Amino acid sequence: MTTQKKLSLVDVIHRTANHAVEDVGPLLKYLDFKPEASDLTSRSAAQQIADHLRRMGSNDIASLFRGGDGVSYAEVVCDVGEKLKAKDVSSSNTVERNEGLVIEKVFADTLDSMSAEEKRVLFRSMNLDAKDVPYAASAAVLMPILLRQLGGFATYRFAVITANMVSRALLGSGLSFATNAVITRSIGTLLGPIGWIASGAWLAVDLAGPAFRKTVPAVLYTATLRLALANRLSIGVVGDGSTGKDTLIEKVFGIPTNADPVAGSTSEAMRYALGGGGDAFVTNYPGFNDYRARVNASTDDALHHTDVFLLVMDATRGVSGTDVALCEKVRAFGKPVLVCLNKWDLIRTEKDGISLMDAARKRLKIERIQGPDVPAQEAELVLCALDPLPALGIESRGASEVREWVKAKLQTAGKNESLLDEF
Repeated sequence: MTTQKKLSLVDVIHRTANHAVEDVGPLLKYLDFKPEASDLTSRSAAQQIADHLRRMGSNDIASLFRGGDGVSYAEVVCDVGEKLKAKDVSSSNTVERNEGLVIEKVFADTLDSMSAEEKRVLFRSMNLDAKDVPYAASAAVLMPILLRQLGGFATYRFAVITANMVSRALLGSGLSFATNAVITRSIGTLLGPIGWIASGAWLAVDLAGPAFRKTVPAVLYTATLRLALANRLSIGVVGDGSTGKDTLIEKVFGIPTNADPVAGSTSEAMRYALGGGGDAFVTNYPGFNDYRARVNASTDDALHHTDVFLLVMDATRGVSGTDVALCEKVRAFGKPVLVCLNKWDLIRTEKDGISLMDAARKRLKIERIQGPDVPAQEAELVLCALDPLPALGIESRGASEVREWVKAKLQTAGKNESLLDEF
């Protein structure tokens, strides 16, 4: 079983830009930087932004000894945490842990700057029960209560609040995340008058030197982007042309794609929202091995931004060398992959089906397949007849198994359970 890799600074910037390029704008403003790469969604642009942030976290002499490369992002986060006097920040922690401690420290400082009434408005907007929150208490008393009541979603809420606070203080306006519609709905009142009041707490922080004036807001914002990525659902549907990817999206997730029936007509990844929250998506990638090199390059780049893969194959074609290569390619990302062997209704005989299953299991290196004794979340291959010909009198199959597999894998990955309700 593969484990999901931690996101590097470059990954965070790159994935954010590919989801909503405007969300990278505040980071560029904090750093006062414009990358040489004209396409902000490219990996090279993300690398240039990350390199600049790391250079801002270095003093000039240290940078000279490193050839101008700057310190690691982990060191930048530690320096910011120490500057803000964030408790428990340590080089032995993960970057994610230190970012969270920085967020909680700034949020706690904000609480201590608020009156009891301001806290009341804030906590109500966060759907906290009034009787369980002592509004007049200090942050030292309130933070453990908030963390306990809000659970795993707490730091993300704190991050959005502090990110908006910092943006109001330094950029003159609150943020408009394309990626946090769920959060902004729940704390809408805060982003108004309370957000302006809280700005005073941020401006009172003594930042020594121009580098800290850039790295502190940049780290806070990067941490917020990372949490937005962690709390977003991204389901990727991949496969060769005309295998039934659009049909799967419609039958499994209830999303009509209105796709062109001509193979190769899709020239870019098409993203469809699940529900109305704005944080859950299904992406239909162009057919692999497209006749256009540009389409293949774009697909390869975008595959990095997916939580789980549904690899659709046409059963009537058999398992080709191309299918094997596609399977190996998506597995290399270290994310769960479900092979959806589609058009099973068109397999002529039971004997043909058995032979195809044996070949698929062997060539794709699948030890367990769909069956009565195999839970959906453990399957690696599902037989699908998502749009059977009416004349054949065969019932549709596979959609519910695929849906349950996706939910199970996202839950295992620790995704926000409320977003799973989107489908």
